[in-house]
Amino acid sequence: SIENKANTYSYQVAQTINGIQYSTLPCPLLDNVTTGEPDAVSQTFSVTGMWAEVSNGTGYNVRLTQPNGSVISDFIGPSTNTGHEITGLGQVGVFSFCVNALGNKGGDGEVNAYYDSPYDCSGIFVVYDELQIFNRSFLERITIL
Repeated sequence: SIENKANTYSYQVAQTINGIQYSTLPCPLLDNVTTGEPDAVSQTFSVTGMWAEVSNGTGYNVRLTQPNGSVISDFIGPSTNTGHEITGLGQVGVFSFCVNALGNKGGDGEVNAYYDSPYDCSGIFVVYDELQIFNRSFLERITIL
């Protein structure tokens, strides 16, 4: 016969084991995601995200997913830095800007162990201003549903 073991996983946000409180940091909330002015010389632009500070975090991880699926990932520290700009972008289309708070993971003999938060993500659609001037065929193929 097969006996099922009891489910001992804690579904609580925080729990204490041997005097150490283990908890997951709350998700940083994105305030806004914007694009910078296109640089006509390099034909690139930037995407900037701003978010609210998360207490007990050690920093943040920012991920920008580009229209072709490639991902740019940057570490932002310390936790008081609540914004980041990614420059040198050259694709037109839908981007996804995501940020999560990083915890101390209970290392270094800490009394409280904080683990990384989930990501908060926001999409942004980018179209070059120059495309409106120099490439009308691109704009004619856009359909608004």
